[in-house]
Amino acid sequence: MVERTYSVPDVSCEHCVSSITNELTRINGVEKVDVDLERKLVTVASSDEVPEQKIREGIDEAGFDIAE
Repeated sequence: MVERTYSVPDVSCEHCVSSITNELTRINGVEKVDVDLERKLVTVASSDEVPEQKIREGIDEAGFDIAE
């Protein structure tokens, strides 16, 4: 299991949480998604086989940018 955390500055409400969670849980191998609205962080727990790029693309598909 791998846990990755991303800074997503535009996350601001429960709709944002739902959009990101729904998009990421569609990815085969993603086990858990946690969105922290206060800290504007998205933490994803997944199997080792899920490429980081796939998770980044999922956050993008949900309509959000990751801060670098």
